[in-house]
Amino acid sequence: MRLSSLLSAAFLLVSAAAQDPNGGTHSDHFDARKYAFLDRLLVTPVSHPRLYSFTGRWLRSPTAHPYAPAYHSTLWPGNSVTVLFFGERASLKLLPQPQGPVEHYSFVVSIDGGDDVRYDTPGFDTSAPNPDGHYIPLELNPSTTAGSPQKRAAKKLLEPHTVRITSMADTPLSFEGLLVENTQVNQGQAWADQQALRPTLEFIGEGLDAERPGGFHRSEPYTPAVGEAQESPKTALFSTTHYVLAETLGVRHYQISAGVCLLSACDSRKLPGLESQYWQTSPLDWRGKAPPEDKFSPHHTSNLVTPWRFPAVSTAPPVPVNPTTHVIVDLGVLDVLMNHADPAAYTHALTLFLARLRTRAHPAAKVIVIGHRGTPAASVLPANPATAQLRDTLFAATQSAVAALADPATVFAPVALSARDPAETSYLRAICPHLLPPPSIVAKTKAIFVKSASITRAQRVCLQLDEVTYRRGARGVFWVVVLGALALAGLWVAKSTVIGALAAVVGRKRLGMVEESEGLLENGMGANGRRKDG
Repeated sequence: MRLSSLLSAAFLLVSAAAQDPNGGTHSDHFDARKYAFLDRLLVTPVSHPRLYSFTGRWLRSPTAHPYAPAYHSTLWPGNSVTVLFFGERASLKLLPQPQGPVEHYSFVVSIDGGDDVRYDTPGFDTSAPNPDGHYIPLELNPSTTAGSPQKRAAKKLLEPHTVRITSMADTPLSFEGLLVENTQVNQGQAWADQQALRPTLEFIGEGLDAERPGGFHRSEPYTPAVGEAQESPKTALFSTTHYVLAETLGVRHYQISAGVCLLSACDSRKLPGLESQYWQTSPLDWRGKAPPEDKFSPHHTSNLVTPWRFPAVSTAPPVPVNPTTHVIVDLGVLDVLMNHADPAAYTHALTLFLARLRTRAHPAAKVIVIGHRGTPAASVLPANPATAQLRDTLFAATQSAVAALADPATVFAPVALSARDPAETSYLRAICPHLLPPPSIVAKTKAIFVKSASITRAQRVCLQLDEVTYRRGARGVFWVVVLGALALAGLWVAKSTVIGALAAVVGRKRLGMVEESEGLLENGMGANGRRKDG
């Protein structure tokens, strides 16, 4: 038995040596593939879901890799994704949807809350197969990295950064993930929870920017103001009142604007209005361009008119996004002012639209409906009595729609425009009371002594709108606390005096107090104050 075992072992060794050209050692090629340590790691919403935060309307679709789908922005403006990553290098892996040759593939990046920077890749054919994707390096601001590279390398520290990538409608963002320095990330849960706590605003309509030169999308030729450069339609969104307002507050936001009225066929283009386009996955092209023939293009008609599944009422949303907490409805300028629509028809359409918002889109969000009082600083409309009357008519029609709805969570917010204040400030004064709860007395008191008080950026912006009132309120709280403390201290010091006065009036025994002479006798002291010898 022992001899047969030895012969079997020898046979196996000889067979292994004969089959392996390396004489029985492991394959170098196999080891390199299995054990090589990569210096970069592709972080995706699937592999690291707590590092991604989506805002707006997003879709996803399978790719060549079964575990890494592609994430596509719809054509609504302002859709964004925020990513938490660690290190000093990051590259966005693009997987563009097929829409033919493009001159530039554009998107906007903000790193660590910094300014929005537009990225324009060189032109290429998006319909050409490229399963490997396009890697676009993101430039970090040197001021956002603490310490020198040598010190960070010595400590083996990877600094955290956030990058917000905003899609642009002409080349809607489509990506797989972010290529970063390879590291094991055990963080993200707390960060994701904090992102979910931030307010998320959805702006519906174009508001005052519908009547600015060039319109909301700057799609019409216009002469810029003195000292200003003409703005491209690609970047028109980032100068709108809604966008600047949301950035000032530091909240998450996206815009629902299709360059059309609320009512359908309100102008010569005869396009469906927001009353119907709002419920679609993407808006139609407001410029009247013919849709492409490629059915896989994001601009194809079949991809636009698909009904949108709102996450708040859907059991299977396309992409998990931050829930919309507030909806800012700013409609009517295109309908009543620009195209002279019937105010009664507009009121009826707006009432139905607001009701559907509550039941089919955002059942838990607070809806703030804007009404304008006054004239904006920049307007293509003539400043005459007829226009002023139309403005009053629109204000009344909007207010009537909100009143007819009678929904406690849908409020009317009048915006008082003036020449001395920017439009964003007028909007803040109107929506701040409805947007955020006022800070507590404790937070206000803390703000007196500690500069970084426990109030949010949005609350601080709203409080500082009227600096005098804020200081008066803070000082009032301060003096209430000080006077209350002095009163308590005075009562404590005067306690013995008060008790003595009561004893003189009602008697010490009735108050349960021991007579002084009895106390002295018990302590061995005579009535004359001399000590007894016992």
